[in-house]
Amino acid sequence: MPEACSPCRVGILLNPHSGRTRRRLQQLREILVSVPDATVLEVASPGEIAHALKLLPADPSDVLVIIGGDGTLQATLTELLRSTDKIPALLIVPGGTTNMSAGALGTRLNPEAALRALSAWLQAEGKPPRQVEKAVLRIEDGISSGPHFGMFFGTGAIASGVRYFHSQIKPNGIRGALGPALAFGRLLLSSLTGKSSSLLPITSTRLSGNGMVWEGNWLFTLASTLDKLLVGCRPYWGSEPAPVHFTAITHSPRRFARVLPFLLCGKGAKVVQEQDGYISHNLDNLILDTMGDYILDGEQYQASGAIRISATAPLRFLIY
Repeated sequence: MPEACSPCRVGILLNPHSGRTRRRLQQLREILVSVPDATVLEVASPGEIAHALKLLPADPSDVLVIIGGDGTLQATLTELLRSTDKIPALLIVPGGTTNMSAGALGTRLNPEAALRALSAWLQAEGKPPRQVEKAVLRIEDGISSGPHFGMFFGTGAIASGVRYFHSQIKPNGIRGALGPALAFGRLLLSSLTGKSSSLLPITSTRLSGNGMVWEGNWLFTLASTLDKLLVGCRPYWGSEPAPVHFTAITHSPRRFARVLPFLLCGKGAKVVQEQDGYISHNLDNLILDTMGDYILDGEQYQASGAIRISATAPLRFLIY
């Protein structure tokens, strides 16, 4: 994995309301004072992020540090890619309740250690971050004023699982990755019982991508440019050389309990076929007709009509 070159300028976005950041806010602010020649702005909403990005450097030779969770990263990607094609390198510091994207990209250090490593690098006293190139999803939903950008898209049971997390688990004060993992486990349990559940809505729609078409009643659809997702699972098994990993499972697939372990570790091609209700491909583009709500990196959105998904050119992510 290549190492990053020293940047011309450094801008830092800190979301003080992100889960992990909120609990360590004073320590993080103290460390940020030591980061040389950096512009630090605190942001807590997409509007504040959009305003802050106008004040921060935005050139391929610069570095933009994002301290927050999946939602903060998604909002920053959206505002950044809507406004410019001169994208700086993005250094991701995992400061949220959920940090799936940061983990999948290879982040290993906690926020304090990552920022100390950044400060040392900029003062030529420490190692540079590792550099990863990764495309991100572009979502057009027919309602929003512009496309949304992010790393993980989901509908159906996935959207229900996120709502369950926010309504039943997060209010109980469960912190860190445990909360999303519990919601994921609850969703799997409901799907394995075979009983009707509000967590398992039926979504009837037509899917199409790369010249292929599928119609059915879907348990969920998902798309991502990440190589792994929550708790390290890899629920796609397409073999095509395309950036968007796509999986869809019908509402009553055959042998679901038996094949689920294989599906979660990317080995579905060995145990399932499309006629059994399991579809997974790597695509350049995907269209979902007549879709309602969807999830993008844990944030809930509404659509009107078709949702169109494609991928950007690879962006440069920096990780510690």
